[in-house]
Amino acid sequence: MEVCNETKRKYYRFRADRFYGGIATADCMGCNMDCAFCWSYRTRIHPERFGEFYTAEEVAERLVKIAHEHEFRAIRISGNEPTLCKNHLLDVIRTAELLDPALLFVLETNGILLGEDEKYVDELSKYHNLHVRLSFKTGTPENFEQITNRPKEWFELQLKAVENLYNKNVSFHPAIVKDYADAYLIDRLSDISPEIIERIEYESLKLYSHIRRRMKARRLL
Repeated sequence: MEVCNETKRKYYRFRADRFYGGIATADCMGCNMDCAFCWSYRTRIHPERFGEFYTAEEVAERLVKIAHEHEFRAIRISGNEPTLCKNHLLDVIRTAELLDPALLFVLETNGILLGEDEKYVDELSKYHNLHVRLSFKTGTPENFEQITNRPKEWFELQLKAVENLYNKNVSFHPAIVKDYADAYLIDRLSDISPEIIERIEYESLKLYSHIRRRMKARRLL
């Protein structure tokens, strides 16, 4: 089942969350990776069971409303991979900026499409309310395939995404799962620019029971 339908995208919930000091969150459906420790994998593998399609305007309005109700200063799309439905995402960011320019839009992404398509990053660079959190699930290409169930060559696309974001002056930071962090990734990020190292966020795994089962199946525990 497709999660992108012309200008609409499928979402399974809207909520207020505690991260980033409080943030309005829209949980989308659909991802281009299959990470062993994904907490929302059920919505990815069974999109027919969850959610509804929303226009970009509907998503932006809901996010801004939640932010205003809770006096948050940030909004985001989370749950799966926001960059899959490109035009929809760009329209959400644009509409949110029009509704409240003071709200920060946090784009949480694995960066694969931003590494594949430099023009995508060009589009993102137009928005002043945007900050990108680029998530690395592993620090080396060798175990990328085991963790994400995708070709190890995609690891280079994540690094290319960092390079594109940096060169286009888009606000961003890398987030690395510290359990699988490696000096190799730090060196590669430093090669792009040493200042990127100061931005790194180290993320801790939360081993829920369903995540533990998936990780054991891939011999990661």
